[in-house]
Amino acid sequence: MNAVRVVTTLLLCASSIGMAQTDQTAPTLKQRGASAAKPAEIVAPTNYEKGYSTLPENASGEYELDDNGSVVQITIEDNRLSGYVTKMDGGSALTLLFQRTTIQGDRLSFTTQTVHGLSYSFTGILTRGDEGSAAKPGYFRLAGDWTAYHDGGHETKPVRMKSTPRLPHTDD
Repeated sequence: MNAVRVVTTLLLCASSIGMAQTDQTAPTLKQRGASAAKPAEIVAPTNYEKGYSTLPENASGEYELDDNGSVVQITIEDNRLSGYVTKMDGGSALTLLFQRTTIQGDRLSFTTQTVHGLSYSFTGILTRGDEGSAAKPGYFRLAGDWTAYHDGGHETKPVRMKSTPRLPHTDD
């Protein structure tokens, strides 16, 4: 008799759930507050220019841009370059994603998206540094021209960025 009650209860619950779902309208997202008037910011996808890379897979990673903790993060995958620049200024950080990239052999270039009138670009090469181990800073180096664009003007300077240490992968 208990089994009959359990089955009956389950059937009643299932049918009431089904009825409740058919009686409701589809859920929608609603905007609230002051931000409701602003349209959501749409970030354009990266425009990759696929080339032939001669760079090793472990060249992907962070490169020190300056002594303030600013970094360039590059990822090389399937002969495509992607990444971002994180610029540190005092206690704040601004991250700009790569918007256009090219890679050809050991040469690469990128231009970031523009945020608050600021963007960056780099054109140069990725080489092996003097360090004998990827666990040490400078195993790889980015060398080339760095351009900062701000409020209609720009400044270009030569740079040599050291890679941050790469930790060995472990299969756990």
